[in-house]
Amino acid sequence: MLNINSTIPIMRTPSEAGLKVSPTGPEKRCRPRMTTISLPPVKRVALYQLAILLPVCVVLLFWSSVLAYSVLIGGLIQIFPQAWFTRQAYRYAGARKVQSIVRAMYWGETGKIVLTTVLFTVSFIMVKPLSISALFSSFVVMILVQYLAVMVLLKH
Repeated sequence: MLNINSTIPIMRTPSEAGLKVSPTGPEKRCRPRMTTISLPPVKRVALYQLAILLPVCVVLLFWSSVLAYSVLIGGLIQIFPQAWFTRQAYRYAGARKVQSIVRAMYWGETGKIVLTTVLFTVSFIMVKPLSISALFSSFVVMILVQYLAVMVLLKH
């Protein structure tokens, strides 16, 4: 006959459960991760985008400085808000955190829209001269780079 108690480990103390014990009780920040789902590597997308954007801007600098910084600004206007969204969206993982995940995604998307609007507005007001076509072109190209990088990272 199989003894169930011998096959299922029973954790009796917080230290056996992997928790730090303090005078006020176990600390939440030291709890082991409760999900086996690994986070996707999408946090690296912004680095890939910068790895493409910066050399292009350096090459364009020899042609026209206005064109170079317009491309740089347009690319950064896409990269920074998207990085904000990615950071917010992937803060939580696991079925027990569904409400936190949804809240973080809404917060991330709202922040992304606000950041994009503010960055475009500040660029149009404060940066003179500015090549509008180069700014929007690099913004769109960085969106395409983002999609391609995510597809490659997720191997779809």
